[in-house]
Amino acid sequence: MEKTLVVYYSRKGYAEKAALQAAKDLNCDFLEIDTIENTAGYGGFFNCIKMSAGKKEAILFPYDTVISDYDKIIICSSVWMGDVAAPMKEFIKKERHNIKRAEYILLHGFPDSYENIPAELDKILRLKHEKFTSIQCGLGKFHKVQEFFPEK
Repeated sequence: MEKTLVVYYSRKGYAEKAALQAAKDLNCDFLEIDTIENTAGYGGFFNCIKMSAGKKEAILFPYDTVISDYDKIIICSSVWMGDVAAPMKEFIKKERHNIKRAEYILLHGFPDSYENIPAELDKILRLKHEKFTSIQCGLGKFHKVQEFFPEK
């Protein structure tokens, strides 16, 4: 039986909501990753900008989940400055050799699908994602959902 893991980073709760729904729908495990940096409130917002701009490292809290135990990883993250959130990017870089198959769920506030991000993540992971879901959200609501399946 295929083992799937939904991995998410969520600053304001949007990615968490989407990730937990995906895990429930698929009846699979989930893992929340977090950074030791404060990302809450206005001060946290500026820390997020610094991490996204590469001026501050996104250092992750340790986690016990063994990523290589899973056949597929669903990466769920908000978009920061046109890229996945810095803590998620750090996770992807750290675990790139342990991820065999991937799907992406990206949440963002702007009406853009961010179709460029999956290709960038595929390069890091050295694989072709199986599915990409782009969700525009804001003010506690999910406004638009688009799904993309790459051509094989």
